[in-house]
Amino acid sequence: KSELAKNKKEFEKSKKEANTKIQEAQDKLNDAKADVKKIEKGKWYVQDRLDNTGYNNIFDAIKTMSNISKMFPVIFYLVAVLISLTSMTRMIEEERVEIGTLKAMGYTNMQIISKYIIYSLFACIIGGVLGMTVGLYLLPNIVWMLYSMIYNLPEFYCTYRVEIGLLGIIIAFICIGGATIIVATNELKQMPAVLMRPKPPKKGKRILLERIKFIWKRFNFSQKVTARNIFRYKKRAIMTIIGIAGCTGLMLTGFGIRDSVIDIPSVQFRKIFSYDLSISLTNTKGLEELNEYLSNNENIKNYTEICATTAKLGEKNYNVTVFVPKNTEDLNNSFNLTNPKTGEKINLNDDEIIISDKIADMIGANIGDEVTFIDGDDISYKFKVKDIMKNYVGHYVFMSRTFYENNIRQYKTNMIFVNTNENLNADVQNNISQEILNIEGVASVSVISSLMKSVSDMLNTMNYVVIILIVASALLAFVVLYNLANINIAERQREIATLKVLGFYDKEVDNYINKENIIFTIIAIVIGLVLGTFLTSGIISSIEIDSLRFMRHILPISYVYSAVITFVFSIIVNFIIHFVLKKIDMIESLKSVE
Repeated sequence: KSELAKNKKEFEKSKKEANTKIQEAQDKLNDAKADVKKIEKGKWYVQDRLDNTGYNNIFDAIKTMSNISKMFPVIFYLVAVLISLTSMTRMIEEERVEIGTLKAMGYTNMQIISKYIIYSLFACIIGGVLGMTVGLYLLPNIVWMLYSMIYNLPEFYCTYRVEIGLLGIIIAFICIGGATIIVATNELKQMPAVLMRPKPPKKGKRILLERIKFIWKRFNFSQKVTARNIFRYKKRAIMTIIGIAGCTGLMLTGFGIRDSVIDIPSVQFRKIFSYDLSISLTNTKGLEELNEYLSNNENIKNYTEICATTAKLGEKNYNVTVFVPKNTEDLNNSFNLTNPKTGEKINLNDDEIIISDKIADMIGANIGDEVTFIDGDDISYKFKVKDIMKNYVGHYVFMSRTFYENNIRQYKTNMIFVNTNENLNADVQNNISQEILNIEGVASVSVISSLMKSVSDMLNTMNYVVIILIVASALLAFVVLYNLANINIAERQREIATLKVLGFYDKEVDNYINKENIIFTIIAIVIGLVLGTFLTSGIISSIEIDSLRFMRHILPISYVYSAVITFVFSIIVNFIIHFVLKKIDMIESLKSVE
């Protein structure tokens, strides 16, 4: 009995202890449930590929390339068609005697014209096929190879886009064939006897310069002849000037696009953003320890605590990054906010917001206007724009902590921008980054140089394409110069042969012809540089992507490069023409016109 009583007592004790533990567990469970109820309801954030930085970079680069491809080919095409028109016109004029003979033999006008139409058609088809092959295989593969140097891209498969090539061939044939029909029809209006005689050279006329006696009397014989010839062949002069000016303008545009993007990374991430490291926080548990580390590290000059968030601005909901500094005075440590027009310093106050200039243009906002601001919770506000800041990469909104807390929500530090001492090497920066990453609550540390590299990589692809455009423009300039120079000689072969008979030396004949080409080139270069300035502005406006603002300026050296390249090609063409002139036979001048 005593043993049973003892066991019963122990059982009661165990039961009591078990009940106590159960109660304690239940209390803990209840406390946990209460804590769970206190947790704010979670939000789902669905991100698509547009939220990926790498995808955005290559997408923006491709968009820029697409915009370039809409502008430059049109200008190249216009210059090429212009030269083709000149060549076909000259061909018909050179074959006047043959046309007159065919007409005298009974051939109809349509039969004669069809010869030149077929010739121009075959020229368009052969040139178009060759151009399609180069344009659809060589250039896309070069561009893809350049992009592959920066991005991890799949294998590139180039397709033969027949519809694009056919469109180009049809447009070329309409322009060239149409001009051929018009010129041939005008020639065929004359009688066969008239056509069978060479076209008489244009008569020399007194020019305006001759009436300015104090200038004209200072010209020597060669200079007077050159001045008269310039006004004597007005059509050729205009075609030469337009062709060379177009090529010079294209070259300057290529250089101008390069100048407009080359300095963006350094200006954005050295002058506008002046910090060296950016720290992202997941929570503020280690913020006190982080502040202590940053304050006591001798390699760190200062830092700025920021509440960074995303929002949408304007009626079309453009994405922007919002920066709210903990202390307004500290903002100048990491950012240099200036007016894009005056360059004056902008200060942040407690009443209004500051937005970047590109987003201001996109939503049509000016200083003093109210803009729609939608925060991360899709709550819409109307805020007044206090000022607009200069910026090149991305879209930003700045507001004070007081303004943020009074209008949106409670301030919470989630980013810190750090300024290190000047000339601090990369190894020390990396060590600082590693030490910061070991502090609780730190999610990541980004070095500003990596952001610079990311933007530079995106812009470098454009620079490579610009180089291709510059080379193509230079080659086109050479073709234009050479073609027009040959046409000039063909038109004046009897005249040049006559000069040789009269005793002109080869050097004098060269000067007689080449002086005109040099004068045309100089005039065309001046016009082309002016044209290129406006063309650069127009093309930059069309190729500029939403998240990037180009600097829109052309360096003086780019004007020099464009002018010198065109002039050098002119000298090379003149050198080649020297040998063409030497081959002209003096007997040509003695041949009877009859």
